[in-house]
Amino acid sequence: MNDEMVKYVEQLKGEETGLLRYKIRRIIIKIVDSKIATIQRLNNEYYFLTIKKDNLGFMGRLFNLEDKPQFVPVDYYPIMSQNEREYKLIRRGNISNLFEDLSPLLNLIESEYPLHGVISIDDVERALVTSKGFNGLENNQSISGYFRAKNKEYSGQWAFSSTQFSTSLIKDAIKKANELASITGSYEISEGKYDVVLSPLVMGNLMESLARMASGFSIISGMSMLKPGEKVGSDKFTLLDTPREDRPNSWGFDDEGTFTYNKAIIEEGVFTTPLLNNELSPIFKSKTTANAGWIYPTAWNLEVKEGDISYESLLSGNVIFINNVWYTRFQNYAEGDFSTVARDATVVYKDGKPVGIAGRVRIADNLKRILMNIVEISKERYSVRWWDAPMQGVYPYVLVKDVKLTIA
Repeated sequence: MNDEMVKYVEQLKGEETGLLRYKIRRIIIKIVDSKIATIQRLNNEYYFLTIKKDNLGFMGRLFNLEDKPQFVPVDYYPIMSQNEREYKLIRRGNISNLFEDLSPLLNLIESEYPLHGVISIDDVERALVTSKGFNGLENNQSISGYFRAKNKEYSGQWAFSSTQFSTSLIKDAIKKANELASITGSYEISEGKYDVVLSPLVMGNLMESLARMASGFSIISGMSMLKPGEKVGSDKFTLLDTPREDRPNSWGFDDEGTFTYNKAIIEEGVFTTPLLNNELSPIFKSKTTANAGWIYPTAWNLEVKEGDISYESLLSGNVIFINNVWYTRFQNYAEGDFSTVARDATVVYKDGKPVGIAGRVRIADNLKRILMNIVEISKERYSVRWWDAPMQGVYPYVLVKDVKLTIA
């Protein structure tokens, strides 16, 4: 297994050598006004190489093993795990069928309102060989994307992701986008603090930023509001990294040859687990969390633990529902100050009934304060991934009190 890669690493005769290969098949389908605008078929293969020689670290990238790598010196070179094991997992689901015949998917693109969106079908093979005896090969197949339904000046969006293709996956996402686009009428709000229900799409966007802050590299570089052991959220809030579930971007080993495992990053509001690799773990007086990432440890896929009440219950009072956000920007990573623009259906509810769309508003608040102000979490959750939240995640709806909104 990976014989050419094994031979290549042996010939380098370096310390802490890692050779990581990605082989990617991808189909990207773009939808404009409910019609298939383009279908792109992409195939890529490339390698990442890291090596230590004479106490100096180098990293490089190459497109085949005959190429001479263009090395860049690095101060913090990756340290491979002492793991003399072979690991192989080849998944064969029904995603493979779509690479041969797209018609079962394309025939589902029907919508009440004009529909726009992107669907990505991915087959990713990942291989790693290290100088410390690890030899791994694994693949992951997935389908993901989003739909935006436009009802004149109103719109609704929904996203989806899965390791299996099904009719309901696509139809349900289109239906939810249409339902949100069907809410019409304007309702003017002023700048202030409101109780807000964040959709799973909004949670995907914000949790990706939070997961980046959980990286040990972000913490030591001052780009994080998180401190290990600190209370950073409501007791009802738990964020998990779940590479061992059957989800897109689930992997059995990290980039240093450590076997992955599920873990709580934030448990009942407490930041319990900085994401670490072998280089950073001594700084935190801990072990690697199997999240390498050469240099920068990262989460594999995210999950916010479900609550115990229904989505409808979250909307029963006077709240503002936010369907989607974009242009999320942090003014201060160390403190967590950020802003993001609400997009699509920003629905104002009075006594549990929708009274209109608030239009373009901006969340201008502090991420830690939002996490602390979580009041309730829905029992319904959705698996989502799309261009503005590319890290795979499973998220509920979340009710947050006293969120500061401004007019965008």
